[in-house]
Amino acid sequence: MSKLAGMLGLAAAGAAVLAYDRAKRIAEDENRPLGEVLAEMPGKLFADLRTIPDDLREAAEEGRSAAERRSQEIDDEISDLHEGA
Repeated sequence: MSKLAGMLGLAAAGAAVLAYDRAKRIAEDENRPLGEVLAEMPGKLFADLRTIPDDLREAAEEGRSAAERRSQEIDDEISDLHEGA
């Protein structure tokens, strides 16, 4: 078995474990049978994948906004220091 195939196998196994854990939490939270939740998982996973671009854009915008706020805070602090000197 090639190294790449082994790595892909490990990645797939890890993803399966994460999906199972997520399904288990959902089943417990919603008080539903695990089998029912597992049957819905492929649709939920694909829906999650479709939202990734929007989620990334939103996170980037939040990061830019936070950076602008912090930049203004630093400018204000520097201005206060100059006024106090």
